[in-house]
Amino acid sequence: MKKFSTKHYFKLIAFLIILSTVPVIITGGLSYWQSSNAIVDYSNDEKKQNIYQIQTNVEQVLKYVDLSTTYFVRSTQTQQFLNEDMNAASFSDYHKLRRDLNHLQTIETGIEDIVFVSFENKWLMNNDGLVNLNNTTYEEIKTSYMNIADKSSWILEDADKINFPNATKKSCSHYINLVKKLPILSSEPTGVIGVLIPTCELTEIMAGSNNSESFLIIDENNQTIAHSNTAYIGEDNYVPSSLFNKIDQSVEEGQFEYTINDVAYKITYHSSNYNNWTYLSFVKLSDLHMRSSSIGWITLLIVILLLVLSTIFAVIGSRVLYRPVKRLRNAIYSNQAETDGNNVNEFDLIETHIEKLLNQNNQLEQRVQSQVTQLKQLFMMRLVQGKVKEDEIPLKLQSFHYPKEWTWLTIFSLKFDAIDQEKFDKNDQDLILFAINNLLEDIIPQTERLTPVVLNDTQTTIIITDCEDDAEYTRSINEKVLLIQEKIKELFNLSVSIGISQRFKHLYEADTAFRESKEALKYRLKMGESSIIFYENLNRRYSNIAPYPTAIKNKIFDAIKVSDKEKAKTELSKLFEYIDRNDIHHQQLEIILSRFLYELFELKELLGIEVEDFHSTEMITHYQDLSSLEEINDWISNHIIQPLIDNLDAKDDNKNKRISDKMIRMIQGNFNRDLSLDFIAAELHYNPNYLSSIFQKETGYSFSEYLLKYRLNKAKDWLTQTNKSVKEIAEELQYNNSQNFIRSFRKMEGITPGKYRAQYKTKEA
Repeated sequence: MKKFSTKHYFKLIAFLIILSTVPVIITGGLSYWQSSNAIVDYSNDEKKQNIYQIQTNVEQVLKYVDLSTTYFVRSTQTQQFLNEDMNAASFSDYHKLRRDLNHLQTIETGIEDIVFVSFENKWLMNNDGLVNLNNTTYEEIKTSYMNIADKSSWILEDADKINFPNATKKSCSHYINLVKKLPILSSEPTGVIGVLIPTCELTEIMAGSNNSESFLIIDENNQTIAHSNTAYIGEDNYVPSSLFNKIDQSVEEGQFEYTINDVAYKITYHSSNYNNWTYLSFVKLSDLHMRSSSIGWITLLIVILLLVLSTIFAVIGSRVLYRPVKRLRNAIYSNQAETDGNNVNEFDLIETHIEKLLNQNNQLEQRVQSQVTQLKQLFMMRLVQGKVKEDEIPLKLQSFHYPKEWTWLTIFSLKFDAIDQEKFDKNDQDLILFAINNLLEDIIPQTERLTPVVLNDTQTTIIITDCEDDAEYTRSINEKVLLIQEKIKELFNLSVSIGISQRFKHLYEADTAFRESKEALKYRLKMGESSIIFYENLNRRYSNIAPYPTAIKNKIFDAIKVSDKEKAKTELSKLFEYIDRNDIHHQQLEIILSRFLYELFELKELLGIEVEDFHSTEMITHYQDLSSLEEINDWISNHIIQPLIDNLDAKDDNKNKRISDKMIRMIQGNFNRDLSLDFIAAELHYNPNYLSSIFQKETGYSFSEYLLKYRLNKAKDWLTQTNKSVKEIAEELQYNNSQNFIRSFRKMEGITPGKYRAQYKTKEA
C-alpha cells in the first residue's frame, strides 16, 4: 500500500501549538506589562509620598523656627531691648535677652546661632555675646540684609560669606538664614534678627528617607538649598536649566522623565506655598524597573512551562484529532483505483471524494426530481382525462405532497389567441406553451394549485381556493386570471383566453371540470381575444337554430368557379356576418363551419385542384385552433379560397396554352392548304368560338390574323431565299390570284413583293 502525504498532520500539530502557545505568550506578556505598570505606578506614588514627607519634615522645622522667632521679636520686651543701648548699666536686660535667645535654640530645630542686631544703637548679640558694631561691620550687615525685599525670608548663604561676625562655627559649608527686619510692622526697620541653620541638618532629614533616590531642594531662583549629597549645595549649575522648564509652576506637584548625563531619571517634584521652594526626587528608571524584573523572570518561567505543556498537548491532541482523518483516508484509498498517493494531500483526497459523492447525489436527486415532476404531470393528465380511480387519488396526493384539504377546486384551461406566424412557428408555439406552464408554477403558490400540465394545445391548471363566500371566491379567481394574462402579455407579448370550469369539491370530478373549461374556451370565437369565460355564465339552452346559409355558400362557390376573388371575399364576409348576426350556439357554429369547409373541400376535389393548407379532410378542423371569427374568416379567405382561385386560374391557363399550341402547330403544318377555323375545331373536337377566344387570349391575334401573318412570313422567306415567282408563291399560299397576294403583302410590309426581293438583293450586293 502506498503511503499518502501527511502534511495536514504536521499542519494540525503546528496549528494546535500556535493555538495554545500564542494565548499563553500574550497572557504572559500582558501580565508582565500590567504588573510592571502597577509596580511603576506604585513606585511613582511612593516617590510622591516620600517627597511630600521630606517637605513636611523640613517645613515643620522651618515653620517652627519662623513662628518662634516671630513670637519672640513681636514681644514688647524684645522691642524695648532693640531700642536700648546695651552697656554695663543694662546688664540685667542683656542677661534677659541672652536667655531668650538661648531658649529659641533647641536640638530639634537644628539652630546653630541666632543673631540679634540693633542698627539704632549699633550692637549685635549672638551666642558669643554682645558686640558693638564698627562702621564697616554696620554697613555690611545693613547692606546685606536690609535690602532684602521681604520683611521675613529664608535665604541661602555660604558659611564664609555670612556678614554676621562670629555667627557660625562653620560646621557646614552652607547655611539657611531666616532674616526678619525689626520691628516687623514698622516701615522703617531699626534692627534685624538672623536665625542660622546649617544645611547639613536638612541633608540629614533627606538622607534618612530612602537610599535608592536622591533629593534636592531649590529656591525660587533655582539655587540648591539642600541635597542628599552636600557637595551640590549652593550649586546652581548642577541641574540643567532645561529641567526647570519642565516643572509646571501652575500645579503643586508632578512627575516627568528626564535624562542627565545619559542616565534616565524619574523626577518627582512638589512646590511649597510657604517659601516657594521646590522639592525634587531623582530616581533612576533602571532602579524602578528592577522591581518588576523578578516578576518578569517568574512570568517567563511560567510561560516556558506552559509552552512545553502546550506542545505536548498539541502533539497528543493532533494524533487523537487526526485519527478519524487517517481512517477516512485509508478507507477512500482502499476503495479507489491505484493512484500516486505520495502526491495526494489527504484532505484534498477526502475533498475530491466528497465532491464526487455530492455530484453523484445531485445527479441522482435531479434525476429523481425530474421523474417526480414528470410523474406529477402524468398524474394530472390522467386525472383531468378521467383515467384515475377515486381510491387512487388520496395515495397520489400523499406521495406527491399535495394539499389534502381545500374548500373549492377550479380548472383553468388556457389557449393562445391570435399569434404572429412570422415570429413563431409551430415548434416555437409549443415551447411558449410549456414556458407559460412553467410561468404558472412560479406565479401561483404551490398551496393554491396542483401541478400545471399541457394537453395538446391547451394549458390546464387545477386551482385550490379556501373561499367560502361566493363573492370572495369570484374575486380570487378573477385576480389569478388577470395576473396570468398580465404576466404572459409582459413576458411573451401574447394574448390568451382562459376557460374556467365550475367549482367542485372532489378531485374525481376533475375530468368533468376539464371538459367544462374546454367548452368555455370554445366561446372565445365570438367573444374575441383575452377572453375570460366562466362555464357557469354560459347560456347553454338555445331555442333558436339558424338555418344553414346555402344561398351565401352557392354565391361563394360561383365566384370561385369564375375566379372572381373580390366577390368570393365579399360573400365570405357575408357568411360570417350571418353567423355573428344570429346568436348561434357554438355547437351549431361548428356544424356550419365544418359543413361549409367540407363542401369547399369537395369543390376543390371536383375541380381537380391542390391547395397546400387544405389537402385533407383533417384540415377542416383547423379552424378550432383559431381564436375568433375574424381570424377564421382570414384563414378561409387567404389560405383556402384565394389559393383555390389562383390554382384554378393556373390550371385554365395551362389548358388554353396547350390548345393554342396545337392550333399553331396545325397552322404551321397546313399553311399551304385551304385552312379554316372550322377545320381545326373539327380536328380538335372543340367549339370554333371557344377555340377563337382561347387563341385570341393566348396569342393576342385572331385565327385569320395569325394565319395571314404566318403565310406572309413564309412569302418573305421564299422571296429572299428562292427564285420562285410571285405568282407561284401566291398559288402556294392559297391566294386566288397574284393580285390579292400583292395587295396583302403591300398592306403588311408597305411595298410589293417584287420590290421587297429587289431591296434584299441590293443589300446583299
